[in-house]
Amino acid sequence: MIRNKILRRRGIAILLLSLLVALALYGKDIYGEISQSMRLYNSTYRQLLVNYVDPIKAEEFTEKALKNMLKELDPYTVFLTDEENEPLEVLSKGSYGGVGLQISLRNDTLTVITPMETGPAKRAGIFAGDKIVKVDTVSTTGMNLDQCAKLIRGEIGTPTSLTIVRPGMSDVSVYNLVRETIQVEDVSYAGFLENGVGYIKLTGFSRGASGEIQKALRSFGSNPDFRSVILDLRGNSGGLLDEALSVSELFTEVGDTILLTRGRTNTANKIFISKQAPAIPASIKMAVLIDQGSASASEIVAGVIQDLDRGVVVGQSSFGKGLVQTVYRLDDKHSLKITTAKYYIPSGRLIQKPDFIQNKDLVEDIVPADIVYHSRNGRDLKGGGGITPDLDLAEKNMPKYVRELWRQNMFYKYALNYKSGHPELTTNLVVDATMLPDFQNFIVKNGFDYQTKTEESLKNVEKQMKEDENFKDMNTSFDEYFKVFNSIKAREFNQHEEYITYGILSELGTLLDGIPGRVKTTFRYDKAVQKALEVLEDGSDYQMTLGYAQ
Repeated sequence: MIRNKILRRRGIAILLLSLLVALALYGKDIYGEISQSMRLYNSTYRQLLVNYVDPIKAEEFTEKALKNMLKELDPYTVFLTDEENEPLEVLSKGSYGGVGLQISLRNDTLTVITPMETGPAKRAGIFAGDKIVKVDTVSTTGMNLDQCAKLIRGEIGTPTSLTIVRPGMSDVSVYNLVRETIQVEDVSYAGFLENGVGYIKLTGFSRGASGEIQKALRSFGSNPDFRSVILDLRGNSGGLLDEALSVSELFTEVGDTILLTRGRTNTANKIFISKQAPAIPASIKMAVLIDQGSASASEIVAGVIQDLDRGVVVGQSSFGKGLVQTVYRLDDKHSLKITTAKYYIPSGRLIQKPDFIQNKDLVEDIVPADIVYHSRNGRDLKGGGGITPDLDLAEKNMPKYVRELWRQNMFYKYALNYKSGHPELTTNLVVDATMLPDFQNFIVKNGFDYQTKTEESLKNVEKQMKEDENFKDMNTSFDEYFKVFNSIKAREFNQHEEYITYGILSELGTLLDGIPGRVKTTFRYDKAVQKALEVLEDGSDYQMTLGYAQ
């Protein structure tokens, strides 16, 4: 026995020695490559700066060279200036200096979606639908959304003025505000939909997102009818890893494996175990909504819920972004964000979809084979990147007719017009028998221009024939054909009433109460929400989906 122990210890010692030698050789090899490459880079750089025919702006040239160099790797490994690093800081802090407005571009005009409840803008009387035409002395015309947001944000305690045009009023108003600390609100809506079903819309994973969800769950728990919850992660592109883990812990048991990260360094290889008691009991049924815009942190949460059979996942397959980034400060003005690891959820599935490396001649992309994985209950789960829903709702392409209504802002224009004539409106509104014909008349009067592909082609032919000398003596009018297209378009309105109803309600709801108003007015027309409600209502269907024995 003693001899066996000695042999075992000797074997372990030999193994450790072998590992140390291998690591030393690996380290020597990699640092040798770095040294050789840097000599080549520095030599090239020096020759260019000294010998190029005209003076080169060294710092700008270096920044540009580094940005282009990193494009050969993956889309998330980037060189950042301080200005570009600002969104990351807002994400990590969960706050910024501002006036508390959610904004968007409508008809190329900066428009208030909703003022935040406790912000300076709300207290000053700025409303949803207000148009911001100036920030201080700078016109917002022609600016993109990021440029406008940067103008409005600033140091806490500094003044700013917003010049506002309110729909239905001819006067221009100037609001003088002082920037305050604005907490990022990732939960854009939390409330009951029907029959004890709580609904949470999470738009991001910035600092404090898990606390917002916990607060919502606590409020749900005070209702004796609370029996199931829907977590909506559609369009949520992710955020902080810590917050994704904390959100996952709200729905899992102590000791559950939540996530693994794997990279080339020891610090990149981690296993994350749930250490907090769940915020709601396992008896509360759960559905998670995802779509192609759900990425990274959203996929971690959805994947954990699916792998551990804690709830059903409904919607469309997610984006497939499972790469960990680490930010390294280079100097007082520059940072480097590097992909350092990959995410693996409890079943062992890699979230990242294949083919993320830009130049495969430079990087060896190691991706596991697309094998079948299994949930805690033994259900087959698809690998290959992203999260495939348990209840997959095939995404329907929005009809061109409806796309044009959105593109030409007809729903928004109508909502503004309708709201001004109906001050009694609440978020319990419905589209009645008079509203659809009213909307149809409205879009005609307001110049809605819609052409089918065939109609566009025919108009081009007509134009070419009129310009062609060979046809100058012929009747090249296609009026009879265009009458047919007019009747087709009239029918299209009736064929797409459901889409149109959704458009009207969503814009009216947003004007009445921001994003919460949109949710309240449209959930009855939201196919993913309705499917989730259906499966949560049917206990046996829910159990079967999760692979529980009946």
